[in-house]
Amino acid sequence: MFEQEHIAQLLDILGNRNRRRIIELLRYKPCFVTEISDRLLLNPKAVIEHLALMQKEDVVSFYQDEKRRKYYYLIQDFRLSVEMQPKEDPVQAAEEVKEEETFHVLPLMDKIGQIKSLLDAREKLIEHLDAVEKDIDDKMEEVISGGRDVLKNNLEAEILLSLIYSPLTPIEISDTIGRSIPDVTASLRSLASQGYLEAHAGRYSLIEPKKPAAKTV
Repeated sequence: MFEQEHIAQLLDILGNRNRRRIIELLRYKPCFVTEISDRLLLNPKAVIEHLALMQKEDVVSFYQDEKRRKYYYLIQDFRLSVEMQPKEDPVQAAEEVKEEETFHVLPLMDKIGQIKSLLDAREKLIEHLDAVEKDIDDKMEEVISGGRDVLKNNLEAEILLSLIYSPLTPIEISDTIGRSIPDVTASLRSLASQGYLEAHAGRYSLIEPKKPAAKTV
């Protein structure tokens, strides 16, 4: 049996939509931070924080592959069932009667037509999202392949990509891309010396390219 405090923590975990999405994803297979971030379109830093909280409550754990990349997986799955039997509220009862009257006023086929329109709109959004994700994958591959000409190794390209969302600490970058902290730290120094990164309060961020000044006539 769970203690009341532990139940409260689990309810807090399930109360967050993104944590529920992470749990649903991990039900299918173990994932590393970047994979979760890409699949769910979440900031890697936020993913790390969600995983840390769930790891603390023994909901998830991780193992490392030969490249020391962390794969997170569910160590306990759970489903929450809540049954509520409130007393009849006269205001709510009146609203339900009003909704029932509205339903009869609006023909059934009109409602079906509205559902079809919403489904069509959702399908277009999914198609657009798939196209955007493909473009992102293509651009990331271009950074990895094109970076070989200007960067020292693939690790530097991976670090640049991990910082697209937000500034990260070396430890957060290590967790995101699954590389050792010493290797990450050395590459961060190299990228900073090349003018790609800057550090503030222990976090590294990308240096935005300077736009050429507008010509005055």
